Amino acid sequence: MNRARVRLLLPIGAVLTLAGIGIAGYLTTVHYADQPIVCSSIGDCELVNQSKYASLAGVPVALLGGLAYVSMLALIAGAWLRRSATLLAAAWGIALAGFAFSMYLTYVELFVLDAICIYCVGSASIITVLLALLSACVWLARDEIFGEAEDGIYPQMAQVDADEG
Repeated sequence: MNRARVRLLLPIGAVLTLAGIGIAGYLTTVHYADQPIVCSSIGDCELVNQSKYASLAGVPVALLGGLAYVSMLALIAGAWLRRSATLLAAAWGIALAGFAFSMYLTYVELFVLDAICIYCVGSASIITVLLALLSACVWLARDEIFGEAEDGIYPQMAQVDADEG
C-alpha cells in the first residue's frame, strides 16, 4: 500500500465523517423532538424532511445516514490505526452505498418534491467527497486488497479466468 499517502488522506476522511455525523445528528434530533428545522431561505427543509421519502421502514433516513457515517468513522480509524486495507475497503463499500442512496434522495428532492434541503445537499456533498477520497485510498492500496499484480493481472482475477476457461 502506498502507506504515506493513504495515512495522509484517512484523517481527512475522518473529519468529513464527523461533519456528516453533525448534520445527520441534527436532522435526527429535530425529527424525534418534533421541532422545526432551522433552515435558511434556501430551499424548503421542512417539506423535504416531512415527506414520505424522509423515512425508510419508519426509520428517519437521517438516522440511517448517521449510522453510516459512524460506521465509516470506525472503519477509517481502524484502517489508519491497524494499517488495514480490508477495513479501508469496507469503509469504501459503505461510502459507495451511501453515495448511491444520497443520489436517489437528491433525485427525489429535485424531480419529485420540487424542493431542496440545504442539510441534505451538505450531506450529499460530504458523501461524494468521502467516496472520492476513499476511492483514491483503495486505488493506492489495491495491491494489498487484491494481491500483487503480475503483468497487470491480479491473482484473484487470473484464478477466475482460469476457472471459466
